[in-house]
Amino acid sequence: MGTKDSEEFKTALEDIASHAHKLDSPFDRVRCVEWCRKLASLSDDDLEACKLKNEYAQLLRIQVRHNFLHGPFVTPPPETSKLSTLSECLGNLMAQQIPYLPRVGPVSPILHHKSPDGRAYISAKQIPGGGVFCYMAVSPDGLKCGAKE
Repeated sequence: MGTKDSEEFKTALEDIASHAHKLDSPFDRVRCVEWCRKLASLSDDDLEACKLKNEYAQLLRIQVRHNFLHGPFVTPPPETSKLSTLSECLGNLMAQQIPYLPRVGPVSPILHHKSPDGRAYISAKQIPGGGVFCYMAVSPDGLKCGAKE
């Protein structure tokens, strides 16, 4: 792991450790520790592994600082040594929660969805010639946007 990546990961873990005790649920505190151990146990050998660790650590850091866990962190980390990319993990979680999202194949030209608790919003639009533009917003206090479901 490069010095910058290593420092970023170390700083994130230190920040998580300094805020984890404030999580209301003892189950959340246990999950937080499990995820930190999992992330710390992942290899530092290549850039992709470093990026993966840091993505998960930064998301966990944001959630712990706001005293709640959401998404992949509400369940124990996978027991396998391989962790899917954060985008793949979050995409799979959304597909489980939103039954009308396509599982395989092209995304509908326009998609808007606001979570029932108002903490997350996603909008996807197909880009002509291939690809998808995706906007996602997450807020621990809820979003005050006029997004339609």
